[in-house]
Amino acid sequence: MGKRCELCGKIIPKERVEALPATKRCVDCSRQKGSDFFAKRTEIGMDIDTYKDLLGATRS
Repeated sequence: MGKRCELCGKIIPKERVEALPATKRCVDCSRQKGSDFFAKRTEIGMDIDTYKDLLGATRS
């Protein structure tokens, strides 16, 4: 038995579960109600001025 959508109860397609193992919503519910994934903010490990300098160096 497959994983079921937390909102509508339909079985989530195997391909979606393979691509997004932590998903709790089917494609239709994700489109209608919004995604159930929330990205965490990660630090880049350098100050903003250094980051801007690096961006400028790659563009020149």
